[in-house]
Amino acid sequence: MACYVMKTFFSLLFAVISVMSHAQTAPKEKDPSKADSMTFTRDTSVLEEQRRDGKHADDFQKAFPAMKIDPQTMTALKTTAEFRLNDQPLLWFAADKSKAVLDERCFGELTMVNVTTLAKDGKITLGKLKEPGRKLAPRAVAWFLMRAGVIQTFVHLEATVHLDSEKHEGSRYEAVFSGKHLFYTNERHESAFRFRFIIEEDGTMRVEV
Repeated sequence: MACYVMKTFFSLLFAVISVMSHAQTAPKEKDPSKADSMTFTRDTSVLEEQRRDGKHADDFQKAFPAMKIDPQTMTALKTTAEFRLNDQPLLWFAADKSKAVLDERCFGELTMVNVTTLAKDGKITLGKLKEPGRKLAPRAVAWFLMRAGVIQTFVHLEATVHLDSEKHEGSRYEAVFSGKHLFYTNERHESAFRFRFIIEEDGTMRVEV
């Protein structure tokens, strides 16, 4: 009996040590303002969180309204939790959980664009980045828009996107991104894409291919 108790004790002790060790060595979340690449998947998308925690949605959101955020009646999305201004998340469920809405301090209403289906030489204006949103690193803004699904980087399953280059000219920002997205018809396919993300001096945000 004593031997069994001692074995059980040491088994539990080793389990606790293992968990603590993993917690200490687990990699921290990447700082979005310094990230050179990100992967986006349907399973970790705003759409899936909407279907799980909000009212059912048939497809990806086409437009993102901007609203005054009330943390008492609204719920911050977990999908974009790392993107914040003054420690307040940028994307929330509306009070009735029917859609995702943007923090109006940072953005005006934004229109979704899928860069995998945008025609060659296509240009789409997403909307406005407001002056308080300028406190966010422009690179982080780009990654946020991709994570939120405002800039949609896949059709079916997932995409990995890389930052190829970026440049600042005064308050104007331009970055070039490239990636591949995975989808299925009767078989597995990978398709490459490339686009420019631009924030003009007046805050207008645009995507070009």
